[in-house]
Amino acid sequence: MRTGLVIRATTVLAALAVSVAAFAAPASAAGNPNRPEKPANQDTLKLPMDLKDRGEYVRKVQHRLAWLGYDIDWREQLEGLYGDSTKEAVRLLQNKFYLPETGVVNKDTWKLLDKVGSNVGELPKTCLSEAKTLCIDKTSKLLRYVHDKKVVLTLDVRFGVPGLETPNGTFRVWYKWRDATSGLSNPRAPMPYALFFAGDIAVHYSPPFAANGYYPGGGSHGCVNVRDKEGMAWLFDQFPQDGLVHVYNG
Repeated sequence: MRTGLVIRATTVLAALAVSVAAFAAPASAAGNPNRPEKPANQDTLKLPMDLKDRGEYVRKVQHRLAWLGYDIDWREQLEGLYGDSTKEAVRLLQNKFYLPETGVVNKDTWKLLDKVGSNVGELPKTCLSEAKTLCIDKTSKLLRYVHDKKVVLTLDVRFGVPGLETPNGTFRVWYKWRDATSGLSNPRAPMPYALFFAGDIAVHYSPPFAANGYYPGGGSHGCVNVRDKEGMAWLFDQFPQDGLVHVYNG
């Protein structure tokens, strides 16, 4: 009888010890979904960055890409996850600046992001000086339509080829021409939704740019070409004649 009592007492005490240990010991990261493992790249920059990487540097990449006009899935941004939409945005950025289209943030792509996208949310004061402005950054190859000091539309653009460079400076839209054509070619090339701001230089939709995208040596005769027809049509209707246009190197 005593032997049985001792065995039962020992068993109960052992079970209590296991229960106490389970209660008192901190849950491991693998066993507690509320305490995930520390994400990769959170505290230090680690290159290359690719699918399934997580952390603060992934978020930094995503914030810069969003500022440059690329769509990043909100869940990826929330989690700081390098997912499919982040990879596609990186690939499009690489295409725009003639880098190998890997979708991976390597050393060259990180330097590019630092050059063209590090000033997230910052605009020249001129672009904030009126209710509606066109803020055109030649470094990032972007047009931003700023309304009441907020960017409401971002469009990819290209500029004049060497010798026919698009001028920097602050201008006014002096003429709007929905069905404009160019007198520099025969037959006359279409340049619809044109907002003329510096003599015969305009912001306008460019069918060749839409068809061919970015390629080394490609460009205009000085105009600001837009490849998004729907976006340019909307902008044409929104932007006033005499509206302010600011062209600069970011």
